[in-house]
Amino acid sequence: MATKTVDVTLASIKNTNHFGASPVGVINAKTVRAIDDEEVFQNENLYLRLDRNKPMHSSGATFIPAGKSLTYNVTKRLTVSHEGLDSTENQMLMLAYDLTDTIVVSGQAHEVIYQGSFNHTIHFDDIIGFQAITLDYNAIHFDIVAKILVNYTVDLVS
Repeated sequence: MATKTVDVTLASIKNTNHFGASPVGVINAKTVRAIDDEEVFQNENLYLRLDRNKPMHSSGATFIPAGKSLTYNVTKRLTVSHEGLDSTENQMLMLAYDLTDTIVVSGQAHEVIYQGSFNHTIHFDDIIGFQAITLDYNAIHFDIVAKILVNYTVDLVS
């Protein structure tokens, strides 16, 4: 069985809105079965904020101002396995998220779900060297769009 060890880093989150962003939820790096990504072998939290009233960053920040970003540099090490071309045991790396935000319209707060780049997968053979990955996530309430860019790195260790 061949394996690859990777360091996955949540480098930063940039707010591209004209108003503050304050995502709540989780961003994970996972190793999953290549033919069935519902089967998870390893799951590491890169971002975890379950309470909107708690800071989203070690600096104490509770939101990301318009046009700004926060640097996280949270790194987790995962091992991805590959048993051969036709094996059902083959794995891939997945960058997954489940995030919400609050959009205020006319004094009313609306909780919306971030959508966008869905769960990004990297197959075993595509894990090579160092990769920088930027994924965009959007929370939409009628014609108001909250957009964040999440920057990751994937570094092949061995």
